[in-house]
Amino acid sequence: MREFYNRTPEDQRPRIFGMTASPVDAKMAFIEASEQLERTLNAKICTPRIKDTLSALVPRPREEKIYYKPSQPTPHTLLFKKISAIASRSDPRSGLKGAFRAAENALEEYGPWMSDRVWRWKLQEMEEMSEMESDPIANRRGKQHSGEKKKKRIWETLTDIQLSESKEEQKREVNRVKEILMNEAHFGDKPRLTTDDLSPKVLKLVELLGKIYTTTATSGILFVKQRYAASAMHRLIKELELPNIVCDMLVGHGMEGDIAMDHRRQVTVINQFRQRKLNLLIATRYA
Repeated sequence: MREFYNRTPEDQRPRIFGMTASPVDAKMAFIEASEQLERTLNAKICTPRIKDTLSALVPRPREEKIYYKPSQPTPHTLLFKKISAIASRSDPRSGLKGAFRAAENALEEYGPWMSDRVWRWKLQEMEEMSEMESDPIANRRGKQHSGEKKKKRIWETLTDIQLSESKEEQKREVNRVKEILMNEAHFGDKPRLTTDDLSPKVLKLVELLGKIYTTTATSGILFVKQRYAASAMHRLIKELELPNIVCDMLVGHGMEGDIAMDHRRQVTVINQFRQRKLNLLIATRYA
């Protein structure tokens, strides 16, 4: 201002319109700070005097707190006990160990119904990643999962004998878990809307979705912390067949042993949401 604006003849000075959410950020009183800023910039600050006037011109989303009952300590299901006896002793770097942590967290956060199914979903993802790792075309195109590349670098620090033994042991553990899931798990039942199957938080969410989605014109985004939680919530809502909801999930590219979406799939889901082919996205914060 001192070097250019004030030295320019008044009739040649530019006229500038600026917008800001907070014109002053000073320790002094707002009026005093505003007047000082106007003198310094040779400007005029204009703002609504009444907050309600501004709210009417610039509508903002309404924030509402939803309360639910705290979760009670949930006993491990019989399926969890049998599988965790294997998975908890697995190599810390294995996908089975990650599945154990996810299922344990899901039990507390989302309830027994989702916890038991996390085992199956995690094993399906491990198989898909294994297929991608062994696919020469995917590898040549650079589509191999970044987590698998990291895993390979870890394995390279071991001797060939250790590597072979570790991989064989992991295969045996995964096969034992598959047998348990195949012979002893019962995944055909729909979840009951009680704390026997779902946590109080999930029950409150289902209740809230039922109140909000009165028509298919409603749209929204449900944010979750973990990628596996996005997958679990997506499957739960589809299983419940909640009226007026067409949903899909949106997560990032993924890390080792985690759910991932490639860029093409992400763009497809976002476009479907914009075109209102989907009206509910279940997304991680960094998707």
